[in-house]
Amino acid sequence: MRNMFENKRSNQSGQSLIKDCYFCWRQTRGLIAAVTMIALAGCQPATTPSSSIRAISKTALSSQTQQSSSIPKLPASSGSSNQARSNINRTAPDISSTEKSLDVKKPDQDSTTDLAAANAIMDSIIWQFQTDDKVIETTEPAIPIGADPSLSDDALDAAFALLSSRIRPQSFEPVFEMPPKGDGVIRVGLLVPLSGEYAALGMEIRRSVEMALFKINNPKIEILFLDTKGGETAGNAAITGLNGDVDIFIGPLFTDAVTQARAVTDQLRDGRARPPMLLLSNNVDVAGADRWLMGYLPEQQLDGLLGHAVSAGKRRFALIAQDSLFGQRLLTHASQRLADFGLTPEAVRVLSDDELADETNLKNAIRTFTRYTAPIDETPLADSPFDAVIFAGDPAFALRTAPVLAFYDVGPDRALYLGNALWNQRQLLVEPSLQGGVFSTRPSNLDARFDADWTEIWAEPAGQLARVGFDAMALVAALAQSNHSDWSKQLVSNSGFQGYSGAFRLLPNGRNIRSFELRKINKGEAKIIRPAPNKI
Repeated sequence: MRNMFENKRSNQSGQSLIKDCYFCWRQTRGLIAAVTMIALAGCQPATTPSSSIRAISKTALSSQTQQSSSIPKLPASSGSSNQARSNINRTAPDISSTEKSLDVKKPDQDSTTDLAAANAIMDSIIWQFQTDDKVIETTEPAIPIGADPSLSDDALDAAFALLSSRIRPQSFEPVFEMPPKGDGVIRVGLLVPLSGEYAALGMEIRRSVEMALFKINNPKIEILFLDTKGGETAGNAAITGLNGDVDIFIGPLFTDAVTQARAVTDQLRDGRARPPMLLLSNNVDVAGADRWLMGYLPEQQLDGLLGHAVSAGKRRFALIAQDSLFGQRLLTHASQRLADFGLTPEAVRVLSDDELADETNLKNAIRTFTRYTAPIDETPLADSPFDAVIFAGDPAFALRTAPVLAFYDVGPDRALYLGNALWNQRQLLVEPSLQGGVFSTRPSNLDARFDADWTEIWAEPAGQLARVGFDAMALVAALAQSNHSDWSKQLVSNSGFQGYSGAFRLLPNGRNIRSFELRKINKGEAKIIRPAPNKI
């Protein structure tokens, strides 16, 4: 009986020790797995169902009981061996009933062999904790390098996938650095929209400048292309040009872009010379000292038209204008020029967008404007109250108002219609109510020659801005050959220039004087009635 009791107690002791070892191994494994997963996954820790933990623990414990040499190595704990073992001893009695019911291989009748196997497992676990007696103090969990045997392959794959999804490699764009300018080199900064909504206009100007550089063939001239994006980045583009040590700017094109670029150049200090600017704009409000307009000014076009009308005996002028910046600009200038001739407009009417959109409102406004009275029976048609009508607006405005004017007996057969260069397009040339109208436009006598030179290089046809861009670059080339240090003085003292855009001269106030030709609409064509002069 005593032997049986001792054997039974020995068996119970062996089972209790195996259970303690199992719980220690399971808890340690779960703790290390949790710490590693949190370190890898950051703010999104992975969770493993308790059933999976039990299954893993069951398999590992069974393997350890059968073959002590296959015990997996655990990472060293951050706590001391005594603390770890104390924690195991305190928590071992709290194993739940479910965990107690696990299918653990029971020791056979040879209790000495089972006890030795259990002691070997326990000694191996304790050895893992006592590998390093030093207490390692860490402020943050370190991310393991390589595979961690304490985690399953699936857990590692998920953890590293989560970590890699949160980390993105930084991309660095190379910073463009302008090389130093060589001796005698003239550097030109081209401020045009090379991207964005108006990129097509910018590319047209760029091609014209490159074509001029190719024709001139001066290796001492360099071009720095500066993208204004239509005005969005004009200030930054101008700064880039100044940092690149440009000698002169060509552009910008639009008023907003000119304003931004001018604000940058006006802030130059420390005796640094402000580079001149050949603006591609036609807005007189942005012109100034060292900032010259290269565009075709609609005010000058109107001057030529009024001179032609007055010389033809026209005295009773009427002004009909679009309620826009362009319309108001032409309206103001026409009133001033008529005053210079000693004339006062017979009628002035500004039409809003709402009036232009509504047929009834438009007819009522123009009927009042023309002073129309319906004829009675066969009464002869009364004379027109005007002998000339000035259209201050865009092409759509002319197409909208001209037919209504003709309807109320003020057509081009009874009054001279005066338009602008925008009338030189097919839709307006074939409009019946505009036949006989006159408009002013750039010279065309050199168009055939320019188009031939252009098509030798570029496949697309040249636009309206191509000639202005070419002449601006040709003007810079002429300045470069002059060896004069004061370009601004030379630009205004010159008697004038002749280019593909016609004859022109730059004025001290930043404006220009250009030659224009007059054309008359007749049977769907615009025929020249007065050629442009070849010299200013």
